[in-house]
Amino acid sequence: MSRFLFKALIATTALTAAMPAFAQDVPADEAIASDDEIIVRARRADERLQDVPVSVQVVSGDTLQKLAITSADEISKLAPGLTLTNAGASTVVVLRGVTWQPGSGTPATPIYYNEVPFDPANTLQSLFDVGQIEVLRGPQGTSRGAPSISGAVTITTRKPDLNEFGGYVQGLYGSGDHLDVQGAVNIPIIQDILAIRLAANIENSDGNRVYSVKSAVQPKFQDRNFRATVLLQPNDTLSFQAMYQRRKSLRVSFTQVAGTGSPGFAAIGIVPNFNGPALTLADRASVQDLPGRNPEHNDLLTFNANWEVLGHDLSYNFGRQFSRSGPSFNALDTLNILPGYEPFSSPANASLPKFSTHEIRLSSKPNPDRPFDYDIGWFSKHSQGNIVFTAQNFLPGAFGPPGAVPGQVVNPNPRYILNAPLNIGIGQVFDSFYSNLRFHISDRTELAVGGAILRDRVPVDLAVTSQAAFATAGTLAGLKAQFPAQFQPLVTSCEVAGQFAGRALFTSPAYAGVCDAAVPAGVGNTSQNNNDKYSKAIYNVSLSHKFTDDLMVYATTGTSFRTGLPAINNAGLPANLVTPKPETATSYELGFKAGFGRGFHFNAAVFQLDYKNQLTTFEGVSYFNTVTGRAAQTSLAFFRGLDAKVRGVEVELAARPVDNLTLGANLSYIKTKSEGATVPCNNSAVPITAANPINFCPSTKGEVLNTTAPFQMTLNGSYDIPVSDAFGGYLRFNVNYQGKNPNYGNFKTGSAFKSTPSYALVDLFAGITGNDAGWELGAYAKNVFNKQVELSRVLTTNTIFPSFAAPSGYDVVRANTPREYGVSLRYAFGSR
Repeated sequence: MSRFLFKALIATTALTAAMPAFAQDVPADEAIASDDEIIVRARRADERLQDVPVSVQVVSGDTLQKLAITSADEISKLAPGLTLTNAGASTVVVLRGVTWQPGSGTPATPIYYNEVPFDPANTLQSLFDVGQIEVLRGPQGTSRGAPSISGAVTITTRKPDLNEFGGYVQGLYGSGDHLDVQGAVNIPIIQDILAIRLAANIENSDGNRVYSVKSAVQPKFQDRNFRATVLLQPNDTLSFQAMYQRRKSLRVSFTQVAGTGSPGFAAIGIVPNFNGPALTLADRASVQDLPGRNPEHNDLLTFNANWEVLGHDLSYNFGRQFSRSGPSFNALDTLNILPGYEPFSSPANASLPKFSTHEIRLSSKPNPDRPFDYDIGWFSKHSQGNIVFTAQNFLPGAFGPPGAVPGQVVNPNPRYILNAPLNIGIGQVFDSFYSNLRFHISDRTELAVGGAILRDRVPVDLAVTSQAAFATAGTLAGLKAQFPAQFQPLVTSCEVAGQFAGRALFTSPAYAGVCDAAVPAGVGNTSQNNNDKYSKAIYNVSLSHKFTDDLMVYATTGTSFRTGLPAINNAGLPANLVTPKPETATSYELGFKAGFGRGFHFNAAVFQLDYKNQLTTFEGVSYFNTVTGRAAQTSLAFFRGLDAKVRGVEVELAARPVDNLTLGANLSYIKTKSEGATVPCNNSAVPITAANPINFCPSTKGEVLNTTAPFQMTLNGSYDIPVSDAFGGYLRFNVNYQGKNPNYGNFKTGSAFKSTPSYALVDLFAGITGNDAGWELGAYAKNVFNKQVELSRVLTTNTIFPSFAAPSGYDVVRANTPREYGVSLRYAFGSR
């Protein structure tokens, strides 16, 4: 075991005496209000939070309502070390320093919805009528079907109440035209046997509130969710629950940029700032001529059945995802190299994608005469889909003759556009056979051993078909000047010039005195057929001991395995760079959970993750595009393996120092360091060519690779103000602190990563409640001090029209959400 773990455990133990009473698991107010009776299903059984030898944080549906949280993104404000960003193809999930983005393969941190691990982009959405969210930290895969080394997030919707009619309606309105209205009604159909719960959510806003200085179109986000849940319990041993949810949303958005704008190029007549003015992060501005438009239509179906039979629980969980989204229109000219014209890529599903999961699990029920418990299960996931779109490559001549400076572009000349239709078929056939044994060595000591056999097949078919086009080769006069003087009188046409030059040239029908070169169909055609199959065994071992009812110490070690996907949306990427190697990891963790008087809890854990070939994204790296024959930039779906080590400490505290006051704190310190490797990079000193399709640079051992701040902390609290039996008041706060971030990710500017300073976001809440009457009226302010923080920056180059000589002067950036003021109103009745 690493010496770091023992040192860190001693350090966290010392905090008990050194730190004041803060808080522990994420809803501090909820956790303390019910003292030790928070029930979690971290190990797929109902257990007290403080009895589970797993690091778990809990967010209840009531907490979401009290903190005006309507989006899964905001859970990150409550759980340090966890980052959730729902942005379609740019969705990001980070837990314990491990980052997952679409295109990297199996999710590194599975997101479960009613015990079903769906695509994170379809589960990180609007939050409404939620029962409980659990953030599980540490190895998964021997008790849940989807493997993970960093943890998992489970979201459970509210279940129907079999006995009482009831429901609620609530709404809020805030800055950025943010309107969120949600509600639910619970209807018992057959008392104690059958009930249905109907819920809905409507949300409108100005989206990310990034506006373009080149367009009058306003950004917007529209979200419509409808859910029906049916619960059937014909007797005490059988239960069936089915949920169907429909989500339709529309995101109209601009890509934020920051920089001085183009310096121009006086030698060829390009004026400074032709593409836009100087912009800072605080401007929250774009220079696109038109926004991207991303409609989504996703339906989720879950079915959960449980049968108590012969001293066991036999359960079955089924999930199906229906993605009926239309084509997206992704704006490509984010740097406004082509003022007045906005090219788009329009990826779309060729047919309805398939996505389904099955899980069968048999678990023993506790028996005082048996010194162990066990479970065994099978999990299966099958997915398949085809994405089609046409990549447009603008060749010389698309926006004018050689030497011309594009002005306000209306439409490019189609003669000089090389269209390359892409058909990408991606699937996964995954099966996991797992089992667990929990030995009760004594009343206070438990040894848990789990194992799983993973079988994974990732079929991928990728085809790029290059169509015919032309590119201007130069003026006839310019070509003549390249030949010896005695031959120049003979060069009377482009065709003759081509004969002298040894290539096919044609007189341009578009531009007088200009010669075209033919680009035949099929040049750069590429195809790839992957059907990689993997088998891997993983394990998890945990030993825990309770010294008292309120003090438990545990140690855990486990392994994980994850396959990567071939790099999609990286047209013309050389074949040997397409598919990354699988990722393997081993985890070590030591922790304890302690409870004292007045609701005080103190939980801490230290951990280490050892990675081989950690799947790491290298977005924005220049490479040689074999289709166009020129340099391009990798998308966020370009991943390579990197050996790395993650070390971290997590501390959770909670207390109720006086009546009606609850306080809480959660903190984490996590660092990811390279174990030494060579990685894709941008190196202006070495040009990109067919012979050198991408540059690699050393990642020295010990180099920090964090994509989020190593140190993160949240402080939260609530004070209830009793006024009378009829009503009362409340004051609440939440502070999210992010320490200095040494880098944004895995590209470098020069020889160093970009760093960010520390910052804190403060949210405040106040209101009055009707106590037992079920109503609440409140006001809130999120990001009270309107802190503007640069969360990411991509060093963007001109890939739209590379023959255009002037630099753009902009980088693509992403900032946090600006300040939001608002009011909220809620009314609940019956079972609520």
